[in-house]
Amino acid sequence: MMKINYQQFSIEQLHQLLVKGDITPETLIDSALKRLKKFSNLNAVVTSLHKDAEKKAKKLANWTVEQDNLLFAIPFVLKDNIATIGQKTTASSNILVNFVPSYDSTVNSLLKNRQAINLAKTTLDELGMGGDGLYANTGYVYNPWNREHITGGSSSGSAALVAAGVVPFAIGTDTGDSIRKPAAFCGIVGYKPTYGLISRNGVFPYAPSLDTVGIFTNHVDDVAIILDSLVKKDLNDFTSVASNETNYFKNLTNDVSGLKVAVLNYDSYHWDKSVKASFDHLMKTLSGYQVKVDYLDFDQELLKALLPVYMIISFAEATSCHANLDGINFGVRKPGKNYRETMIKTRTAGFGNVVKRRYVIGSYALSEGHQKELFVKAKKIRRLIVQELEKIFAEYDAFIVMPSSNPAPKIKTILKKTETLPKKHDYLEDLLLLANFNGSASITIPLTIVDGLPIGININSAPFKDQTVLNLAKFLSDKINFKNKLLGEKDE
Repeated sequence: MMKINYQQFSIEQLHQLLVKGDITPETLIDSALKRLKKFSNLNAVVTSLHKDAEKKAKKLANWTVEQDNLLFAIPFVLKDNIATIGQKTTASSNILVNFVPSYDSTVNSLLKNRQAINLAKTTLDELGMGGDGLYANTGYVYNPWNREHITGGSSSGSAALVAAGVVPFAIGTDTGDSIRKPAAFCGIVGYKPTYGLISRNGVFPYAPSLDTVGIFTNHVDDVAIILDSLVKKDLNDFTSVASNETNYFKNLTNDVSGLKVAVLNYDSYHWDKSVKASFDHLMKTLSGYQVKVDYLDFDQELLKALLPVYMIISFAEATSCHANLDGINFGVRKPGKNYRETMIKTRTAGFGNVVKRRYVIGSYALSEGHQKELFVKAKKIRRLIVQELEKIFAEYDAFIVMPSSNPAPKIKTILKKTETLPKKHDYLEDLLLLANFNGSASITIPLTIVDGLPIGININSAPFKDQTVLNLAKFLSDKINFKNKLLGEKDE
């Protein structure tokens, strides 16, 4: 039986190998588990589910491969803020370190129904709060391209394992850029669908008006395959919405002729020369395929407001959502003389510094004396930002931005920044927040490599135009023909 590196094969290709009998479910899982062990130094796993995975693979080996089920026996990993019944779900936080849900998330249930096999629960920045992959209770998650660099967060473990070729896909969550920024830093595809398209039932909330479940893969085609299984109206999630789009994989095409694409004007942007050359060449290529490409300006003051607006809204919502993590309703309890002392001791011991800081800011923004000037004002500015995006999508099919001005920074650089307040913030690092504010479909794909590290490009569309984003991403991915540095590595 052949050995598998999951960067070499799309899900459809793996499925065909299963159908033909060239590989078995046990072969797939064995290869994945070997690579999971090989890349254990990435610190990407909270809980290994290898015994359950091996058991299920053995069971499926006796089944006839379901020809119309492309996820049959396909291994994946799940971010550890997504509930798995009977299996620890900790959100990488000490306060939930022993939490075992008595319920299943809709996402996990749907994937199990398709006979996909979960190998592990993956590390995240605690409770989804963080953009670096450095704030889990189990320590840093390392970038598989270079362990001195961050993966990005908060879906750090899921991104790292897809980039390392351990699994063909992973599930994460995206509140600000928690799927798309790690994808850019790890040289993979990261997809945030239209808000509400994938059920959040059983997903630990961070900021409900922004939270979205999404997907990591190495291939755009795989995103469409997974969407076909996960896009379901769910009555258990009040934010779940139905879509008029169906059969994402069947309708996937790289024919983009006739599209109108807006590109953020980066005239004042301090580009790395090689990144600018790659970006300009790609836009020129796009223009040559009967695609209208226009460079647009976006209100600078609104762009500068992206991060503070996000911080106020998300921190405030998190403060409210996590009020039940008190050692009485939920959480590892630290005994006290009364309920007040119990709550204080529990939350002091249970949360890391980043989470505590966000709760303080969120509480301040919601306090009676500051709610109007902070929380209410932030929501009004968010509305202005959404209106600007609506103007763009009224005329254009897609909006392209850069997810980051540079490849993944070094871990020591990030840690140094957390010790001192930066004199100046580069608001171009915050552009992925746009899609969370208006709930639009957004995908990051690899663009090029700079100094041995990947950097991506990001494509957005109006809400419920997910097929457009996928088709454009497929076209651009085919033209870029990006190669992951781990491509071709053999299992040990």
